[in-house]
Amino acid sequence: MSARAYDVILTVDDVTGFVTQNTVIGVTSKTTGVIANVDTASNLLKVKQDNLLQEFNSSESIQSNAIVTTGSGNLEASTFTPKRFSSNTTTATATISAIAPSNFKAAKNAFTQNPIVRLYSLYYPGEWYPPNENGNPGGAGAGKAWPNYFPIRFAEVNGDLTSDILYNVSYGGDSYIPFPVNMSALAQGAEGKIDELTLEIFNVDNVITRLVEDPFLAGNNSSNSVQAIVNGELVHGIDPRSVPGTTSNPDGLNFDADIEGYYGRTNASFDYTQTLAVGGTWVEQKLDTRDLLGGVVEVKTTFANFLDFWPEYSTVRSVRSNVIEVVNTLPYRVGDTVQAKGGSLTATIQSIQDQAYLFLSDELEANTAFGQPIYIVNNEADTESYIEDTFKIDQLEGLNESVAKFNLISWLQYFKLVTPKRKFYKNTCQWKYKGSECQYPGPAGGTIPGTNRSANSNPIAANNQIASSADGDVCGKSIISCTLRNNQIHFGGFPGTGRTVPQQ
Repeated sequence: MSARAYDVILTVDDVTGFVTQNTVIGVTSKTTGVIANVDTASNLLKVKQDNLLQEFNSSESIQSNAIVTTGSGNLEASTFTPKRFSSNTTTATATISAIAPSNFKAAKNAFTQNPIVRLYSLYYPGEWYPPNENGNPGGAGAGKAWPNYFPIRFAEVNGDLTSDILYNVSYGGDSYIPFPVNMSALAQGAEGKIDELTLEIFNVDNVITRLVEDPFLAGNNSSNSVQAIVNGELVHGIDPRSVPGTTSNPDGLNFDADIEGYYGRTNASFDYTQTLAVGGTWVEQKLDTRDLLGGVVEVKTTFANFLDFWPEYSTVRSVRSNVIEVVNTLPYRVGDTVQAKGGSLTATIQSIQDQAYLFLSDELEANTAFGQPIYIVNNEADTESYIEDTFKIDQLEGLNESVAKFNLISWLQYFKLVTPKRKFYKNTCQWKYKGSECQYPGPAGGTIPGTNRSANSNPIAANNQIASSADGDVCGKSIISCTLRNNQIHFGGFPGTGRTVPQQ
């Protein structure tokens, strides 16, 4: 199911107090939504509406609310106490002066269409998706650095007439490798089920084969890894030799700048090769040695005019102060803002001469060198102008020297498949008596796990009467049977439902 980043852009008189992810409500229209982005320089709010049948009114007042909850929400607790809505706290108010549709919607409905760009991010293991608020692994991967080489990002650009220039695809600060990709259309069956999809990826230089067939793709060094600060957060599983500023550690592994080059980044997780090199113990985390089963494929669909840079670029031949000779000036126009790859300085093209020279308003970095790409900064970049679909890799359908073919299922459908397929009956428990879910320790006393209560000291028969011996201790599978044993916390039925077990 496609998810939008935002629907409308609200121009307001004051954005003070408005915070991303807080709710916003129109005082007159009662339209509600969630704030996707706050632009303090232009007093703009990008809002994802809760209901597209409602609309904000121009000149109406809006207010932003933060939700207050109670309860721990700790899934690991024996007695789960979910977070519950408590109240709303108003954090900001403003008045709308103008309303505009999202940039994505405007581009989609425009008479002249820009090239469509699909951005694919492959996360593996899938349990480490989505990233937490700090950009580090969430879910089962919390507290660990990302597996090396992931996420893998690749892109396809459709509808562009120019194909003889190398492409650079960057969006939201992430770089994507242009790749021939083919994904079947998203379709929905008559019963509402989202059909399975096929993703075909060009297997150039056996890039996908190496991933698929590597049994040590994901894992951890359980004996030599250390903790480090990654994205402002303490995480585990790090090779100490890749941590900047580290000179020694209790395991005797010293910082080595060359290791950063090996991993391609600092604060890197151990891989299998380096674990063996330091005599560590490798714990495998790949789910299947034959494929990327369980990986998550995130697909963002946007337009080329919303990317960080325009996809086309040329490379440097020579640099003389503020004059740059490039291989081909075809992508550039007078007035474009340009930036060297890896640099931070920008300059404006004032003139173009002899189809080879760019005369800039300012110099770029002094180390701008031969072969370095010169990107065109996109002044219309919008990192929230996309729709997003998320899928799970269900199986590897085919793999050869040309293409890798994966079967995908929708993210929501995946969770529906892994949800325990139990019947929702109110008058019967579906657990095995004294099994791992029931956990009843009796008869003859014993503490009920997760409570301070004691099990019934007497054996209880299936008719909920005291049995003559322990052999007669049989559960009647009802809420009454659980209550008599003080074990109702582990009752495996659903008393709140209206459905009962059919009578024989």
